[in-house]
Amino acid sequence: MNFTEAFNKSIEGVLHGFDRIIIKGHIPHFYYGNNFYYFLDQEGIKLKDFKHYVIKVTDSIKGNLESIIAESGCYKEYLKKSGTSKENIAKKVMKEKGIKEGLICALSVVEPCYALSIDYNRDTKKLEKCSQYRKCLHYYFYYMDKEFGFMHVKLQTWFPFHIQIYINGKSYLMQQLQKSGIKYKSYDNSITWVEDLDKTQKLSDKFHEKKWDSVFDVFAKRLNSYTPRIEEIFGNNGYKWAIQESEYASDVLYKSTEELQKHFLYFIEYASLCQMGSNIYTFFGRKLHGHCKGETVSDRKYFWNQGFRVKFSLDKNFIKMYDKTSVLRIETTINNANAFKIRNPNKEGTKKWVPMRKAMSNLYRYAEVAKACNLRYLNSLTSVNRNNELDKKIEKLCNRTEVKLSAKKKSEPRKYAGFNLLSDFTCNVFNAILHGSFKIRGFKNKELRFLLIELGAYSRNELNNIRKLRGKTSRLIAKLRAHKIVTKLPKTF
Repeated sequence: MNFTEAFNKSIEGVLHGFDRIIIKGHIPHFYYGNNFYYFLDQEGIKLKDFKHYVIKVTDSIKGNLESIIAESGCYKEYLKKSGTSKENIAKKVMKEKGIKEGLICALSVVEPCYALSIDYNRDTKKLEKCSQYRKCLHYYFYYMDKEFGFMHVKLQTWFPFHIQIYINGKSYLMQQLQKSGIKYKSYDNSITWVEDLDKTQKLSDKFHEKKWDSVFDVFAKRLNSYTPRIEEIFGNNGYKWAIQESEYASDVLYKSTEELQKHFLYFIEYASLCQMGSNIYTFFGRKLHGHCKGETVSDRKYFWNQGFRVKFSLDKNFIKMYDKTSVLRIETTINNANAFKIRNPNKEGTKKWVPMRKAMSNLYRYAEVAKACNLRYLNSLTSVNRNNELDKKIEKLCNRTEVKLSAKKKSEPRKYAGFNLLSDFTCNVFNAILHGSFKIRGFKNKELRFLLIELGAYSRNELNNIRKLRGKTSRLIAKLRAHKIVTKLPKTF
């Protein structure tokens, strides 16, 4: 039995799709062999003049960016601290100005980066290419895009001009639902209800079926004015796009928040106490054997005003579970693509399983492995399915009840205490009445009393007074009758 079958009365369905994706754009030809020196030669730049050349190119790129900002008339700001939430600023501007489409704002900030430079090599006594960790100005351009919805593009203004693109699969899906005229309700970046779940799933799947490289190339040429010159020198070889980080979510759409909360705390408890070690390997599709490598970590956190979040990690990849109003989200984050396999053709033309790479062409495989992880974890929760009828019966058994057991007309209903299901005495009582010898002809006071004595239910002091012991057993039988655990038959129970 899978999760949807176990909880079909409580949920509308499950919606799978990408959530947050970070794409990194870099120009690999700068790093191949002597291509970097070839590039500078084509530009007519000597190694000793590299710094002045880069400053000139950087100023040209900044000038282009400032002209884009001026033409659009969008909000711009220089941030003094790199830790400032740029997304919050963009969303605030979008809300205040009522922006529905186009450029929202442009933010600039000095941040660390890896840059190509020229340095003196004391061993060879020559100027050589090197990679340096330094700081430079970065620009963040936030858009409300027709295709992707809310997104941003980050440009490093120093050589080799790395680009980072942030897109959200849920934001993309909402844009497609609006175009298709499918009604939906959402909270934050989660869809809580949708008119047609099957059509919505098909729209979500189209995201990883499309070829996005050409779309990202448009952003690169728009913001990095030096891209055409780079492509001209390297023979139309410019930016290559790689998946730096991806989140793939399986959203369980519950019928209401109340319905979700009936199960969610049990899920948290089960994840915290029962799911660890070998379970985590299983969730990630790995077999546990003597040569297994990689540390498994599970943790549970409570975020004030948000709720609980459970996270499992293996090889820098994560599976998370948390709630958003009426949505239970299971989310797989892939940072280390090599931990998963993909079938690629080798030199002979036959396909073999090899470690997965971060190329954009593998986005479909990211979706496959992440969805499989989500479903494995989701189906592991089926054993937590709470029977509400059973809960009600247990609650009733633990509470006091008032009934009339006597057949006499003048007798009044009496109150009977509930059972303490955690006490040893109650456990012994239930074990006794379930004894096989009682199933055919029931039991009498004497038979139940002797069996309870064998089970050690009574203390030594109670065993010394048979009369009191007989009375206590009679009251126990009356209590069992009051809670409808046993019933009275002629000369037996």
